[in-house]
Amino acid sequence: MKFPAIIIVGAHNSGKTTFIEKVIKLLTEKGYTVTAVKHDPKGKAKTDTEGKDSWKMYNAGAKQVILASPNKITSYIRPEVEYNPEYILENLILGKPDIVIFEGFKQYSGIDKFEVIRKEENRELISNPSEIKGVITDYYKFPIRFDINQPEEFVKYIEEKYIKSSSRRTV
Repeated sequence: MKFPAIIIVGAHNSGKTTFIEKVIKLLTEKGYTVTAVKHDPKGKAKTDTEGKDSWKMYNAGAKQVILASPNKITSYIRPEVEYNPEYILENLILGKPDIVIFEGFKQYSGIDKFEVIRKEENRELISNPSEIKGVITDYYKFPIRFDINQPEEFVKYIEEKYIKSSSRRTV
C-alpha cells in the first residue's frame, strides 16, 4: 500500500465523524499529516452550489473540475472506474500523508477497519466481527477496543501500529 490507512465505519449518527475530527486534531497537533476521505455512497453530500461556474463545468461533462481559492483547492473528479479505497490511495491522494483515514466504505475489505458503536444505539455491530480490527465504543466488548471518549488512546495506537511502523519500511 502506498500510504498507511485505516477505515472507520459505523451506523448513521454513531459518532464516526466527531471521533475522526478529534483524532485528526490530535494527530495534526503532533505534527502528522493526515488525509481524510469521506464516503458518500448515495451522492447526497453538497460539495458545490447549483448554478455556480464549477457546478456548470462539471455538469457540462468535464472529467475534472478544480476550484482554486486562496484557502483551499477543491477537485471534482468523474470516476472512470469503480472506485474503492485502494483506487483512491493509489491514484488520488496528493503529497505524502502519514496516515489516511477513510470514513465509510463498510463493504470494503483489505484495509484495517474499526467500527464505532455506542451504548445508546442499542444495536449489534454492522460489520462481521471477523472483518474488523477493533471497536471504538463506550460499552461493547471486543478483543481490541478503544474508548470513544478517549481519542488519545486511538491516536497512540495509530502512531505505533501504522505511522511509526510505516516510516521504518523501505520503499
